[in-house]
Amino acid sequence: MRLPDKKTLEKRQLIYSALLILFFLFILSGFIRLQVTHKNIYVQKSISNSIRKIEIYPVRGLIRDNKGNILVDNRPSFAAALIPKVVSDSTIQVLSQLFNIASDKIKKQLRKDYGFRPVIIARDINQEQLAFLEENRLAFPGIVTIVESKRFYPEGIRSPHIFGRVGEVTPKEQLFNPNLKTGDLTGKSGLEKGYNSELKGTKGVTYARVDAYGKEIGMYDINRNVPPVHGSDLYLCMDYKLQKFAESLFQDKRGALVAIDTRSGGILALVSKPDYNPADLSGKIDPEIWNQLLHDENHPLYSRAIQSTYPPGSTYKLVAAIAALQEGIITPQWTAFCPGWFKLGRKTIHCWNTAGHGRVNLKQAIKGSCNVFFYQLGLKIGLNIWEKYSRMFGFGSRTGIDIPNENKGLVPSTAYFNKRFGVNGWTRGNLANLAIGQGELLTTPLQIAQFAMILANKGVYNKPHLVDHIYQYSTKKNINFPAPTKYVNGVSDSIYHFVRDGMHEVVNGGTGWRAKVPGIDMAGKTGSAQNPHGETHAWFMGFAPYDIPEVAISVIVENGGGGGAVAAPIARKFLEMYFYGKIIPRPVIPKNTIQTEIQQPLKIPDFKILEPLPVSTWGDSL
Repeated sequence: MRLPDKKTLEKRQLIYSALLILFFLFILSGFIRLQVTHKNIYVQKSISNSIRKIEIYPVRGLIRDNKGNILVDNRPSFAAALIPKVVSDSTIQVLSQLFNIASDKIKKQLRKDYGFRPVIIARDINQEQLAFLEENRLAFPGIVTIVESKRFYPEGIRSPHIFGRVGEVTPKEQLFNPNLKTGDLTGKSGLEKGYNSELKGTKGVTYARVDAYGKEIGMYDINRNVPPVHGSDLYLCMDYKLQKFAESLFQDKRGALVAIDTRSGGILALVSKPDYNPADLSGKIDPEIWNQLLHDENHPLYSRAIQSTYPPGSTYKLVAAIAALQEGIITPQWTAFCPGWFKLGRKTIHCWNTAGHGRVNLKQAIKGSCNVFFYQLGLKIGLNIWEKYSRMFGFGSRTGIDIPNENKGLVPSTAYFNKRFGVNGWTRGNLANLAIGQGELLTTPLQIAQFAMILANKGVYNKPHLVDHIYQYSTKKNINFPAPTKYVNGVSDSIYHFVRDGMHEVVNGGTGWRAKVPGIDMAGKTGSAQNPHGETHAWFMGFAPYDIPEVAISVIVENGGGGGAVAAPIARKFLEMYFYGKIIPRPVIPKNTIQTEIQQPLKIPDFKILEPLPVSTWGDSL
């Protein structure tokens, strides 16, 4: 065999050296990729296999009244969770039996979060279940118990429509907030939902070492641990003693009461009855209790103060009065004759006072709540002007109170009537109905209380709100929530003065005399709204004191009857407690006092729109 020459050997050596250099460069690039370029990725993978990230739930913020009294607190609760990547089918079967949860449902939950993140499958577990899990932790790898908190309500605290409730996040909620994870708790209603971002706090995290079976074998680097941040505390505008007293006024009644501080817009009381015990919906909810609440014909889950809508009855006559005066349609001296009835087309409709009020001017009509006067006034105003002033005073729109699910009510317009009845299908009877707060018009008790605040302040008001300020644990500072000041433009002070004076007479010898608080000069308006489903709803709205207002109030009692007889005394008792801290003996009936108001139904005439009557005929005779 011929040996290669020296030149060939040198060439081969050069090739082998180049290959060896390339091989070492390849190895070096791999080391660089592992140790430098993709270091964080591989470190995380290594950590995920041996280090477990454990989230620590923060303590949810408390809810307090303006005196600092705790209204909504927390108590420790235990939850059972599984580590998806570690748990076995046999463990799932055991937990299925322990918590009476279908195994398929558990597996479905685990598929959403496959990995080492604990997935909560049962909350608020009892002591026996907790003891079983702790005793058998080594026998069932993948099971962990988590300490969290659930809402606790001190004795005597109810008001569930104010506080709301907390529950586990749903997939739909996760779509709107990607930061929410499966198993997280979030506010579902009331203040818990409206201020969830402030109340929930920030999760903490610790890192624990785990073996190949997923069992914790000790802490990792404590310097990497992050403590949870306590949720902020809410401080309400109300003194809860007053709220509690207001709720007691609705014993065996259905209805609502809203009281607002006219100087700030702060809610002093917000009552919806009937209600329920908020503790029943804290933590694990009993299906039987939930179904009972859901199907209760009194609808205790529904907040009548902000969600239920009602015809406002005669309380709304003030809107017609302001519109007619401001637009120059009538003067304060304009009169109408009330014989106790009013002829409209082929229909005869009656005033609540069947004996009639006689000839009355606007102030007398407000004091005596004369329907016949306002039937005629409504026809003179017309729908467009009536709608304009209704919306000026916030009706047909949400007030913006700081709890969700507020109803905006309904202010009918020409377009609304045309759509509902056809272009020529509605009548002047609809207009007459609206002027006395009946018909298609719908308002919430909160809107009526806001209207009383606007009248008290002559067009200046603040957005109604429950929360005065929050306390942040992270900064140890109070954060205030000043409500924006709003203005009703386009109504003169002289007209506000005139209408307020009429409301003053309502309480001092008019239909609202039962609302009069001894020693406190005040103003108000009663209402009795027809209800197609039963007895008449009783209304009262007002403010006090008259010259320097502090409180605006609205009260509705469903199927209560006359507003002056039923709703006005409730308002009086509340205001007595507010001003004096006690109930004062019922006053003696003043002489020449209008006793009550029972609204008579107005049936819409079955004819087309009529031509307006000549202006000269109004107020002369019927």
